[in-house]
Amino acid sequence: MKRWLLIILSAWALFGLTWWVVERLLMTDEKRVIKQIDLMRRYIETGRLLTLQDCIAPDYRDDEWDLDRRTLIAAIATLRREYSNLDLRIERIVVRVKGDTAEADLRGTATGTRPGSLREQIESGNYLFGFQKLDKVWKLNRIAKKEDGK
Repeated sequence: MKRWLLIILSAWALFGLTWWVVERLLMTDEKRVIKQIDLMRRYIETGRLLTLQDCIAPDYRDDEWDLDRRTLIAAIATLRREYSNLDLRIERIVVRVKGDTAEADLRGTATGTRPGSLREQIESGNYLFGFQKLDKVWKLNRIAKKEDGK
């Protein structure tokens, strides 16, 4: 019995060490930013807005929609109330990292269903997401919509 327990604990320790090596040593910052974007997408789709708030930098600001961190969360909450079954699709993403800042150039589409109607496209386009590394975690600090052709 003790031998099996020792084998199981050893297997878990090996699994944990492998996980740590992959996460800490082999994953690039570009992949971490892509992973953060996917995490934020899932939080928006599932309505976990308090958890989403942890992914956004305290100094978030965008000039296009004049939103800060608090009003961005409120705008997403309003969008979720207006549209059920919100679906965010990322069609293309390119990430460039420079030190503690990163820029993600992506193309995305948002669709949803209003009560009593068919599924419709809410928004589609090319966007630039700016990230900064705070406490070893990539956090969103700006969003800008790109004009077509740029």
